[in-house]
Amino acid sequence: MVGNIFADDFGSIIFTLLVAILLSVLIFTARKVYKQNKEWEEKKRWWKEGVIYHIYPRSFQDSTGDGNGDLQGITKRLDYFEFLGIKILYLSPIFRSPMVDNGYDISDFKDIDRMFGNLEDFAELLKEAHLRGMRLILDFVPNHTSDQHPWFIESRSSKVNPKRDWYVWLDPAVGGGPPNNWVSVFGGSAWTYDAKTNQYYLHQFCPEQPDLNLRNAEVRDALNDVLTFWLDQGVDGFRADAVAHLVEDSRFQDEPTKDGYDTKRPRYDDLDHVYTKNFTANHKIVQGWRAVLDQYKDSYRILIGEILDDNFQEVVKYYGGRFSNEFDFPFNFGLLGLSQTTNAEEVYHVISDYLAALPKGKWPNWLLGNHDFPRIGSKVSHEYCRALNVLLLTLPGTAITYYGEEIGMIDAKVSFKSQKDFRDPQRSPMQWCDKENAGFTSAAKAWVPVAENYKTVNVEVQKADPTSALYLYKELVNLRSTVECFKGLSFKAVHVDASVLAYTRSDRHHTFVIMINFSKERWEGSLNGISGSGVVVIDSEMKLKGTNVLFVRVTLNKAQALAIKMQ
Repeated sequence: MVGNIFADDFGSIIFTLLVAILLSVLIFTARKVYKQNKEWEEKKRWWKEGVIYHIYPRSFQDSTGDGNGDLQGITKRLDYFEFLGIKILYLSPIFRSPMVDNGYDISDFKDIDRMFGNLEDFAELLKEAHLRGMRLILDFVPNHTSDQHPWFIESRSSKVNPKRDWYVWLDPAVGGGPPNNWVSVFGGSAWTYDAKTNQYYLHQFCPEQPDLNLRNAEVRDALNDVLTFWLDQGVDGFRADAVAHLVEDSRFQDEPTKDGYDTKRPRYDDLDHVYTKNFTANHKIVQGWRAVLDQYKDSYRILIGEILDDNFQEVVKYYGGRFSNEFDFPFNFGLLGLSQTTNAEEVYHVISDYLAALPKGKWPNWLLGNHDFPRIGSKVSHEYCRALNVLLLTLPGTAITYYGEEIGMIDAKVSFKSQKDFRDPQRSPMQWCDKENAGFTSAAKAWVPVAENYKTVNVEVQKADPTSALYLYKELVNLRSTVECFKGLSFKAVHVDASVLAYTRSDRHHTFVIMINFSKERWEGSLNGISGSGVVVIDSEMKLKGTNVLFVRVTLNKAQALAIKMQ
């Protein structure tokens, strides 16, 4: 009897000890995971709190006098970014290319096109940027290559070549012609016939940009190797191009047509792209890229996606899920739709709809322009550039500036006859000064004309004027980097009407009110959702800084924006 009691007590003690040990292990593991996650999140601060400056390398600075911007030119301008407070540079493609699509037709993923310099020039740029505490992001073009890439040259050489399946090849349709009705983004059939092998190859963009077959594991491995090559050089991340198009329907079915579809002149928008965009397999591919980047533990490497789709629910899927990380963010193109007729209520809905659609815990981002769309100063009007930069740099999340927006650049006038690409006007040279070719090049002629307003809209003129758009931009970058409430995600609209949008950014210690007049006339009134007063910290007109404003009696000039610190 005593033995049984002793055995029971001993068993209870052992059980209690085991439970205690198990709990200790679980607590230790949870604390370790929490610490690791916190450290990993801390490593992301550089791109969450910084402003990404998008450089179109061919148009930024020419150092050789050939009329084309280059890597040495960017290196020579790094002091400009220090002046602005910019810490993150993103470069459009600089890789070896025939330049059919301005660098998005790549013939060697691991080399620099001679237009821009060489690998030594790139190493120097990267080194100098890092010495200044800056990060460098490259473009990654995984959907297609140039038809001059060795992979495609091998692939098209014969049907039995080992790289044949690296691209998408199909027999002609019954009776001849393309295999199906798929249309290129640039218009016309997405298929080009190859007489040598009597098959068609797929290209969702130019015929000179054959689509890679990303269902092929060898292709995916080759692209991962491209990422590794540049990560080993020390780059800080990538923006992935044309991600929606990575994988297509394996049965190659005709896409549904819309009203207006013309079989003789098919346009991209005349099809419902259910068989060529946003396949589930795309997400597994992106997760693979994320895994490659995460192998580099010294610092966090950012991954950004370009997914052009009117259905934002499709776009936000590329953030990934709870257990499947994909992009740190897909670019948010909502503000690209602004025009001269856009009012404050419409701007608010663009912002609120985007924030509402974001998956929980995911990071927002904002941009006003890029190399594919007309400049915001041309779409909305040059006089609204200042106010729109206030908007861009005070919204919650990461801001992306397209080069020249900080000084209010507009599209250049490029005659239709001289255009190589319909997007040339928004890719005009950076306007550095009022000298010939805006100080961009010493050549007699730049690769594309400089915008006509360069005499008055340029860096040199604005650096000499403390009330300029450039100094406003510099103040906004400084505000974002020094005031905690602009580093978080707080956002609350306090006034919305057709003319004025006002919202707050807050933390435990401070609240800032941002108000912007989008109308064509002066606005006077009371803000509906907030009372009290505050001191002007930012004025887009650079006149009212330090003055007190009562929220029941606000006056805003046409295209004026204020950032006010509440008292």
